[in-house]
Amino acid sequence: MYLWKHIPISKAMGVTVKEASKLKITLEAPLLNNLNHKKTVFGGSLHAVATLSCWSLLHLNIADIYVQPVQIVIAKSEVNYLLPVSTKFEAECEMPDLTKWERFLKTFQRMGKARLSLSAKIMKGEKTYVDYLGVFVALMDKQ
Repeated sequence: MYLWKHIPISKAMGVTVKEASKLKITLEAPLLNNLNHKKTVFGGSLHAVATLSCWSLLHLNIADIYVQPVQIVIAKSEVNYLLPVSTKFEAECEMPDLTKWERFLKTFQRMGKARLSLSAKIMKGEKTYVDYLGVFVALMDKQ
């Protein structure tokens, strides 16, 4: 799996891709690999999987447009832990509205770099357990 090869901690965390499209990425991770001392999911794991879901969505969309390598890095993130997670969990990131995406692409094409805010949620049923917001920067690789 791409994530396991390029972001090795994702393998240790047991992250798998449940759904991947240009509009939405859903990553799943087991409780056991991410357990803390309270027998719930470690907060760092929740943050990491939410970050990975957003990074993956941007990577998938950029790779579909550009043949040359593009570096994607996280510049800033904010996470709100609303409820403890005590089972396997999913982080879901959806594309922002079309206006934001088009502005990102225009800036990237003109400047060779651009930033995009992406959000992810970790939910069970109707309950939100984690809210995540990250600012990602795409940089044209100058190889």
